[in-house]
Amino acid sequence: MPTLATRAVADTGSLIDEDIELTEQQVRTAVSIANVPALLMLVFQVTGDEKWLEDPYLPTRGRGLGDHDSGGLPETIQAEVREAGVDAILRLQSGEDPAIEAPSPELVTRMMSICMGEEVGDQYGPMLSTEFARRVVSDAPEIQTPSVQAPVGYQAVVIGAGIAGIVAAHQLEEMGIDYVILEKQPEAGGNWWQNTYPGAGVDTPSHLYSFSFAQNDWTKHFELRDNLHHYFDETIDALGVRHRIRFGTEVSTSTYEEDTHGWVLEVRNSEGTMETLRCDVLISAVGVLNRPKRPDLPGADSFQGTVFHSAEWPEGIDLEGKRVAIVGTGASSMQIVPAIADTAAELTVFQRSPQWVAPFEKFQQPISDDLRLLLQSCALYRAWYWLRLFWQFGDKVIEALRVDPEWEHPERSVNARNDGHRAYFTKYITEQLHGREDLLEKAVPDYPPFGKRILLDNGWYAALKKDHVTLVDESVVEIRPDAVVSASGQEYGADVLIWATGFEATRFLSSMDVRGVDGVRLREVWEDDNPKAYLGVSVPEFPNFFMLGGPNSFPGSGSFMFFMEVQMRYIRGLLTEMFQGGHHAIDAKPEATEKYNELVDEIHERTVWTHPGMSTYYRNSRGRVVFVMPFLNVEYWDMTKRPDMENYTVR
Repeated sequence: MPTLATRAVADTGSLIDEDIELTEQQVRTAVSIANVPALLMLVFQVTGDEKWLEDPYLPTRGRGLGDHDSGGLPETIQAEVREAGVDAILRLQSGEDPAIEAPSPELVTRMMSICMGEEVGDQYGPMLSTEFARRVVSDAPEIQTPSVQAPVGYQAVVIGAGIAGIVAAHQLEEMGIDYVILEKQPEAGGNWWQNTYPGAGVDTPSHLYSFSFAQNDWTKHFELRDNLHHYFDETIDALGVRHRIRFGTEVSTSTYEEDTHGWVLEVRNSEGTMETLRCDVLISAVGVLNRPKRPDLPGADSFQGTVFHSAEWPEGIDLEGKRVAIVGTGASSMQIVPAIADTAAELTVFQRSPQWVAPFEKFQQPISDDLRLLLQSCALYRAWYWLRLFWQFGDKVIEALRVDPEWEHPERSVNARNDGHRAYFTKYITEQLHGREDLLEKAVPDYPPFGKRILLDNGWYAALKKDHVTLVDESVVEIRPDAVVSASGQEYGADVLIWATGFEATRFLSSMDVRGVDGVRLREVWEDDNPKAYLGVSVPEFPNFFMLGGPNSFPGSGSFMFFMEVQMRYIRGLLTEMFQGGHHAIDAKPEATEKYNELVDEIHERTVWTHPGMSTYYRNSRGRVVFVMPFLNVEYWDMTKRPDMENYTVR
């Protein structure tokens, strides 16, 4: 029987070779640069010795979003932990079982609190222990799902072969359901196929931006676009589902048939002709950050140079010696500007409002070969490293985004902890722009941190300080044949105009016409940009239509991959209940949906995302937050851990 050091994370889809055996020197080299708090948990789990959970080995709480690799411990204590880590890993590699193979929810919570240097509440135990098991022991009882045979001839259609579509494929394969994935693009990967602009990459750590069922040998702490796309391609092949995907096929209309309890789809296939498909269950995995938004400005069609949206970057475009204007300072612009700053002759950046930016300690830093080997071969270390990232980028952040009604400075922050973030980020920005007071006045936001999506500094401030780069803190009001005009009337010459203006993020499923019971149109039910669904998954009067990444189901902070898996496991549970009960179709009850969305809106009113001091793509034209969920990771996980059929209409 393989040990925890070499056991496969999942039965299918693993993209790492866990049968690697490291030499003692390789282990020592890797451990010398490994994360000490994660090593500490591994040592305790292997030895079972309580001393590792007591002074002087207790890590401090990290600041910001960094890995806090030292744990804040003195070098002598770090050295002791590392030496014990070498011994523990070699023991695992020799075939020895750990003293504690599967920590209980109570123990995992205690270990996490020590590992992070701050209290992690008891309510996290079930979720953290389950996710730990999911990444270490593939046959752990808490992650097993009942196997139920689908009715003969049962068919599913998944729309989209991006992240959510791959998650759906994984679960449908395990269930043995016959299905097809319809993907309008020529390749899989969703946004990571579409976005090819310079500098494109994740601002979530690579190991957190990973499927639980397909761990990967990442080369960078924050991976770039090409390797991300390669990962999704590899995962599809590892799952053996490429034959399920029909590329170049776009859904035009989807209509529910009450007499058959199924869906009829009109699609344009790869040959350009219309085709009719039928299925019993329809799963949308189309996402929303894929329809570019362009401002409707006077003279927009008059520009004589090259103009394009950041999501439609022209292959082979040469910016050498060009005057480049980029409109927008969101996530894509913050990656593009540093990547092209040394190429363009002049670079003008138009900013409506500044962004809060955090230090990016591991920007483009490679993961050393030895550490990559350790992450591949030792599931225990990899799992604890993932749990740390999950907390650091998840609920640790979200707790600081909820409004304290007694807080005395609501104009600048929403609570004391959020105000601490403000001071921390302001200090960082001030340090980065030292000597450039002109830029500093433009760069520090006046709204609370995290009011807009927090961004990571990948050379943004260094690029802005270059002599040929100009930051214009005004909106664009007009386009001329060879120039961009700002709100003050100032004209800025340009040969290339880049719209880094984001996407139609509030218009969910706007690419197709979905019709439910009695032909009711989803676009009308949602009043164009006011989408609502139960748990972000199901809409009343749209039976057997489920969404991954539906309204209010994107994480405010954390792992998008985690949430797509949580939602698909919930959908799997619903389908299993349907099969067991012999039901033909289900959809969320109106009262359950209304109650859920009232809760969503109520909690959002107490989060930073409804703060009046800024605009954000999270909110629709009515000011309602429709993109992100207001819940903690653990709250949503708890809501979806069982198939709550009592909240569904059975047809």
